[in-house]
Amino acid sequence: MRLARLAVHRMTREPLALLVEDEADRCLVVSVRGPQAEVIDRGPRSAVTDDDGRLTQDLLADLARILGRRLDHAEITDLVDDRFHAELVLDDGTRLPGRPSDVLAVAVREALRIEVADAVLDAVGQSFSALGGDRPEPAREAAEEVERMRAFLEEATAQDFGRPPGGPETEGRDPA
Repeated sequence: MRLARLAVHRMTREPLALLVEDEADRCLVVSVRGPQAEVIDRGPRSAVTDDDGRLTQDLLADLARILGRRLDHAEITDLVDDRFHAELVLDDGTRLPGRPSDVLAVAVREALRIEVADAVLDAVGQSFSALGGDRPEPAREAAEEVERMRAFLEEATAQDFGRPPGGPETEGRDPA
């Protein structure tokens, strides 16, 4: 699966991560905590990161490397009492359980593969297209509309906003 986008729930204002299956229409909506949403939004870390650019999530991959291992993938393993369970998986199969939002934040920062157990997708997976996932993001649509309006206004003249000739306000008046 891949992270398609972050969204904000309309009612609760809670950040949500939308995970989508590659080459399929199924998706999974995962609630994430605010700080982890900010990390996810920053995206993968650059190859060269100084100490000022390093985030807490980056330390896990660094620690794994020091120990001679590497992070292999992230996995949402289960759904119990309406709560997801997630794990980071090392290259030797060792599993480190964590909150789904933390696991996803590390996965995004390290550009890890994200897997979701079939049982979880079968239980709560949704259609990506039915959620409107194949449409542009509303914020992006709004920003594009603002850009189109700005471009129009930069080229517009006062005459573009004049009243149409022969309208009710000009009938019977002398144009001079």
